Amino acid sequence: MARKRRKKKIKSYIKFTAIVSCFLLLAIFRLFDYFEIVTYRSISQAVGLYDETISYNPDTTTVHFIDVGQGQCVLICSDGYNMLIDGGEREYSSKIISYIENLDIEKLDYVIATHPHSDHIGGLSDVIEYFGAENIIVPVIPEELVPTSNSYYNFLNAVKKNGNGMNKAVVGKVYNLGNSQFEIIAPLSDESDDLNNYSVVCVFRYGENTALFGGDASTSEENDIIESNADIDVDLLNVFHHGSSSSSGKEFLYNVSPEYCVIMCGADNSYGHPNKSTIEQLEVYTDNIYRTDLQGTIVCEMDGNGNYRFFSEKE
Repeated sequence: MARKRRKKKIKSYIKFTAIVSCFLLLAIFRLFDYFEIVTYRSISQAVGLYDETISYNPDTTTVHFIDVGQGQCVLICSDGYNMLIDGGEREYSSKIISYIENLDIEKLDYVIATHPHSDHIGGLSDVIEYFGAENIIVPVIPEELVPTSNSYYNFLNAVKKNGNGMNKAVVGKVYNLGNSQFEIIAPLSDESDDLNNYSVVCVFRYGENTALFGGDASTSEENDIIESNADIDVDLLNVFHHGSSSSSGKEFLYNVSPEYCVIMCGADNSYGHPNKSTIEQLEVYTDNIYRTDLQGTIVCEMDGNGNYRFFSEKE
């Protein structure tokens, strides 16, 4: 009987010691991380908890097309300033937060919610609550089209908690992002009955590097942009609406003449994105077509002199 009690006592002691040791190790790791002796990221990499698969130069201006399945999420980093365009479905919010944290980003200067469909704003509520945002840019939507979805209410609540409110997308307004700038060029019409056609579209410029971003804008909104005479002759196109056949019209692509295209969509998605006809249209202008469904997260590095380098999670 005495032997059993002794064994039980030893087991309890071992368990207590193991728990205390774990807490002490965690405290030491955090202390080392705080004083940058050994960073938490490097420790995580060493034990296989974090795998940095994409290698690029963090001192350049970079565009990160974060793989969020059948959705969109683009992070632009320039000269210490950061902008997030959309946030995929909410199920991807933890992935987005981890990705941004691993870049040692502590705040977002701009968040653009292109339009209030869940595959674009679903993850933004958690991201905004976690990082905050200095400026949140949204389209003006007719009252009858305002969503009643949970993803939209969650987004509005996160904006409210953030305290900086929302800025209406104003066509022609130019914002500075470090050494870069972006200009809002759409939406231009308030007559559509399709939320996609209220997508915020912007032209991004860093020296001689140029890019175009535009949510789910369809050919109707593309035509509005053409008629506005906006300068959309850019090198990099974030293909609208996940490569759907309802976007990337012939005249629009003629005006853009992209040298590089990135399509954000989920593997084997039920919508058939990207559409075969869209791919064929893009191939008229370029063979440099990148897809998150095939390559995972994609990073584009810009040098300001018109040069581009692409890196992807899956080669």
